[in-house]
Amino acid sequence: MKIVFVADAHLKGLDDPNQKGLVEFLDSLTGIDTLVLLGDIFDFWTGCFKGYVYPQYMPVLDSLMRLRRRGINIICLEGNHDFSMGAFFEKDLGARVYSDFFEGDIDGVRMYLAHGDAIAGGTGHALWRRILRSRLFCLIMRVAGPRFVWDTAMRMSTKSRAYNKGYENIETRLKAFALERIQAGAGAAIFGHSHVAGVHMENAGGKTAVYANPGSWAADRSYLLYEGGGQPPEGAQPLQGKFKTRKHGTHEADFKLKKI
Repeated sequence: MKIVFVADAHLKGLDDPNQKGLVEFLDSLTGIDTLVLLGDIFDFWTGCFKGYVYPQYMPVLDSLMRLRRRGINIICLEGNHDFSMGAFFEKDLGARVYSDFFEGDIDGVRMYLAHGDAIAGGTGHALWRRILRSRLFCLIMRVAGPRFVWDTAMRMSTKSRAYNKGYENIETRLKAFALERIQAGAGAAIFGHSHVAGVHMENAGGKTAVYANPGSWAADRSYLLYEGGGQPPEGAQPLQGKFKTRKHGTHEADFKLKKI
């Protein structure tokens, strides 16, 4: 089984070269079973406008529709920039959407997937997250209208990017949480949000598993590729616990960090 993970593309509209690059990448995918979007693919998306699809994102949305027509499954984890995505992504695209996290068996591996902002953000972020997903927020958005909301979101995003530089601290919190999930039995903990790409074998409570992050598509055009069922490298320690990959357990060679 092959799974591609992409995170933090932060697409800003039709003139964003990252959108063109992501479309070319998605259209080039062959031989994969599932695409996992680990959040913040869009620099702003709210599903508050019922039946409204952002024209600024049509190239990548069309590309995702083409993947679905080819039979590729799509899993979406909402981020702190894209949320309330269910209306279009579930009904029209046929994707599986998770607002907080996904934990389940994929290819015989117990995977814990999340964007990561809810893990690393703290109390203040948790409150802001609830507000953005509230009925009151959606009501305000509908009154303001999609054009005004889009323009405002783009201005706020620019200021937020200049202010928010603490990716190393975010990564520290994500890794600590990943160790908790590994100790609880996860065979792989995979997050975005920190923009810090990497694939690591970690041990927690005598259990060994993968902690990985595809990094930022916007900054590095990086992504994560999982290929299950392969032979483990010599000396690799197989996953301990209830959930295992077919035959050989989860090991670092199953997950490859790539760039285009």
